[in-house]
Amino acid sequence: MRPRLDGLDVLRGAAVGAVLLGHSWPGIFQGAGIIGVIAFFVLSGYLITNVLLRDIERHRKIRYGRFYAHRAFRLVPALISLLGVYAIVELATDVLGDRSKGIVGYTVLAGLGYLKDLPLPFDVSMAIGPLWTLAVEEQFYLIWPALLVLALRRCRQGRLIGVSAAVALFLMAASVLAMVTLAPQLHSLVYALPTTWGLGLIVGSALRLYRVHVFSWFTGRRLRRAALLGSVAVLTSMIFFPKANESPVFIVLGGPLAMAAAAVMVALAASRTSAMTKWTRPLQMLGTISYAAYLWNYVVILWLNGGSTADLPPLIAVSAILLTLLIAVVSWHTVERLGRVARARFDTHHPDTSQPARQRAVATVRSPEAPPTPGRESPAA
Repeated sequence: MRPRLDGLDVLRGAAVGAVLLGHSWPGIFQGAGIIGVIAFFVLSGYLITNVLLRDIERHRKIRYGRFYAHRAFRLVPALISLLGVYAIVELATDVLGDRSKGIVGYTVLAGLGYLKDLPLPFDVSMAIGPLWTLAVEEQFYLIWPALLVLALRRCRQGRLIGVSAAVALFLMAASVLAMVTLAPQLHSLVYALPTTWGLGLIVGSALRLYRVHVFSWFTGRRLRRAALLGSVAVLTSMIFFPKANESPVFIVLGGPLAMAAAAVMVALAASRTSAMTKWTRPLQMLGTISYAAYLWNYVVILWLNGGSTADLPPLIAVSAILLTLLIAVVSWHTVERLGRVARARFDTHHPDTSQPARQRAVATVRSPEAPPTPGRESPAA
């Protein structure tokens, strides 16, 4: 296997590109933002489950301390940078009026605590609006590892996926029904709830758990091309869905459809054995800096447009994208680089002590991809 799947970087780049379009031209690309977020959720579910399964394979358990430390080294430096700059700018200039409202501290608290997707007893700035997606992912990281270990030890990974998906769908339908019948004006609250789009993380996890089986569906060149064109067509058409963030139809029907199409894209990218073509290089580069680009774009638009994201003049929209990309590049080479260095030092002081013999030992966790032979348990994947 190639050490880095550049196809996944292309998918990241396309996803963050959709988010940039949705933020910059919300009147045209009304569904682009959530389509990009759905792709990120499916991809995150796939990748994080891959990390957990690799840990189980090597150590027959999940090393929670190491797992959460690696997550922090990857995510926290850029987040602190964003919130620090936001607090300094608002306290010094009050561009968005957050200092006058007295919500700068609450905003930083909600951002650092990954709470933006939950109903809060205090107001926070719209500058951290996009952080609800990070909150959903972090809450998933708190719950999913333990559930995955328990399911694999009992060889019940299929039941885990089924029950988790059913619970997510039920809670999503219940919240949408409550919104429609009781409080239609609370669509923004329902939109950001962890249960509304969390199914995408479960879909991505299922894809990783059964990737050998799923990858076998895409073996021929023509079939792979048809699957790629079909999924691209589905996702592209949905970025123009009117008022996607307010529409119950989009949440209930469009969301799962977009998750399925995104899962096809992840499967095609992850199962690719050759390097991506050169024309995809810009998307690969954008995918590399996608995290900081996602963090900064919304607040940059607000600062450039006087606190509003509606009716952006073309010059403001283009300038916001260019400034966002510049900040993302700087972030990748500075604060995010510090996180990578800190992670490397952490790994030096806490080396991986796994040995090949342990991987061949009798496992207490069964792999969903390699069923045990009679009388013998298989090592976990």
